[in-house]
Amino acid sequence: MTAQPALGPEEVKHLEFLQAVIARHANTSFLVKSWAMTVSGAFIAVATRGPSWKTAAVAVGLATGFWLLDSYYLRQERRFRSLYENVAGRVSPAVPPFSMDAEQHGGPVPWRAVALSRTMLLSYGVLVAIDTMTVLFLA
Repeated sequence: MTAQPALGPEEVKHLEFLQAVIARHANTSFLVKSWAMTVSGAFIAVATRGPSWKTAAVAVGLATGFWLLDSYYLRQERRFRSLYENVAGRVSPAVPPFSMDAEQHGGPVPWRAVALSRTMLLSYGVLVAIDTMTVLFLA
């Protein structure tokens, strides 16, 4: 096993930039999940007081929208993690210094695989299922 040469100060700074982007995407993903549950819960509470299946249907639409938005951020986070690994491990020597182009220099991250990942299904699949059952119950 050959030892990799130590990273220089430019590579370390590049990794710090990438880590900051990864942290922002992870934080945004967490905030989207929080808002999805809060907004969906509020719409379901209003719908069951009415009772109005139309209000509950809006909750289904909002939960689906949040699911898509969170999938975008999670996909971007995974792309930047791949770019980080390429810079840190020098897997891809073609990564220019300080490149933040995760689409070109990160690995492929299929959108569908992200949207239907276990985490997303447990978070949003359950939320959409509960909202849908509320619509059916109130209809």
